[in-house]
Amino acid sequence: MRLLHQSTTIGHRGRQPSLRRGLTLVEVLVVISIIGVLIGFLLPAVQIAREAARRSACQSNLRQLALGSLQHEHAHGYLPSGGWGGWWVGDPDRGFDQKQTGGWVFNLLPFIEQTPLHDLGMGLQDAQSKADQIAIRLATPVPTLTCVSRRALRLWPYPKTNSFYVTAVPDTIPRRPTTVARGDYAGNMGSGVPPYNYRSGLSPQPALLVDQMATEALWTATCGPSPDGTIFRRSRIRLRDITDGTTCTYLLGEKYIDPVKMNDGTDEGDDQSLYSGHDRDSLRVGCVAPYQDVANFDPYSLYPSSDTDAKAIVFGSAHPGSCGMAMVDGSVRTTDYGITAAVHQSLASRNDGQVGR
Repeated sequence: MRLLHQSTTIGHRGRQPSLRRGLTLVEVLVVISIIGVLIGFLLPAVQIAREAARRSACQSNLRQLALGSLQHEHAHGYLPSGGWGGWWVGDPDRGFDQKQTGGWVFNLLPFIEQTPLHDLGMGLQDAQSKADQIAIRLATPVPTLTCVSRRALRLWPYPKTNSFYVTAVPDTIPRRPTTVARGDYAGNMGSGVPPYNYRSGLSPQPALLVDQMATEALWTATCGPSPDGTIFRRSRIRLRDITDGTTCTYLLGEKYIDPVKMNDGTDEGDDQSLYSGHDRDSLRVGCVAPYQDVANFDPYSLYPSSDTDAKAIVFGSAHPGSCGMAMVDGSVRTTDYGITAAVHQSLASRNDGQVGR
């Protein structure tokens, strides 16, 4: 009987109702509020971490471009040339010196593992066949030339109706593109102060299709004296020409772009092809301190000059606080947007005598 009584008691206790209850509405709201506060704290940290990763990737791009430039110098005896002008594109049959119409990006392709892209059209004598190959290159973006903080790796609008792309092969004119590849880095043309103001490269003219006409005297008469930077029109700068030192002279850097005009192809510093010659798209100067991308604003307006040809020639980037600049020795540094104009100009000049300033 005693055992039976215990069993009955245990069974009775097992059937007792649970004392657990659900959360009240107030408690749920408190939990949601706490989660919201935590997310509010975490999101900025996540965004900062993402931007740090993007900035690191951008600096890695600059480092690869700088090291490729040094390989170019080792192979040819001088840094990549800036080409002829914005309406000219590269021709793989014209070498790497002052006869090369394409810009520094085109000249650098073999040294950043893009030799097949550089060689498109090589050896073709038929003008239209070569033009078709050039058109393929114009529509080929390169990851190393793209800053992921600013834009995706894709083609961008080419709304111009009064310009075209040519090489020095007569009648080699690719069909006018509607979209082209673009990039986020620019060669250092120099200080940009008199007498080295920014000047565009020559536009295509029939006479310029003949190499004998494209003399340095013609270029100087039309475009002024050669700049004091490291990459510019028809340049062949050797390391020994950089008398201020390779560790304190800009080679390449991020470029300023109006983020609104970038999308429709109307930014004057971002309206040509990635492979064009000497132009604001591919070259910048140091007369104005670098600037973070701002919609509907040209930082050159801060510079007291009437040189209208120098619009959109400022270094800068989409990154907050500073932009990346590659030095001639291959190192990469962050340059604060608040850098003084004098220091920035000095770093952009290869021979102003301000060593290590």
